[in-house]
Amino acid sequence: MKNLKLLSLLFIAFVFGNCNNDDDKNAVTTLAGKWKLIETSGTIAGTTDTFTPGTITWNFNESDSTFTVVNNNTEEMAQDVFDSGTYPFALIASSVANSTCVQTIELDEIDYGCLSITPTTLQINQGYADGMIIKFTR
Repeated sequence: MKNLKLLSLLFIAFVFGNCNNDDDKNAVTTLAGKWKLIETSGTIAGTTDTFTPGTITWNFNESDSTFTVVNNNTEEMAQDVFDSGTYPFALIASSVANSTCVQTIELDEIDYGCLSITPTTLQINQGYADGMIIKFTR
């Protein structure tokens, strides 16, 4: 009986001791899917515009290299980047030497800068050319 209790205790310790939270390791980091525009900033004027998540969405379709914008912004002066519609995009290996920028993105055949993706955030940064920094959330 004593051995059975000890064996049971060891089994429980083994089962619970080997549990880990590896969700972050398995999280997929991809451009595909819907992104909500939350902020644009920069340019030579140094402006910043923020948007309620969901007001403007971009949906990237990697199979045909297009993204669809649904823009419900009513603020005329805000930098909301694109009107509603479907546009082409291309991902390009960065040619910026000694940079943390690994990949750039062309939107509607225009270089918009470095692409940075996590499972919940997307940032497009053209700051190196006095351009915009565009931030999204899932």
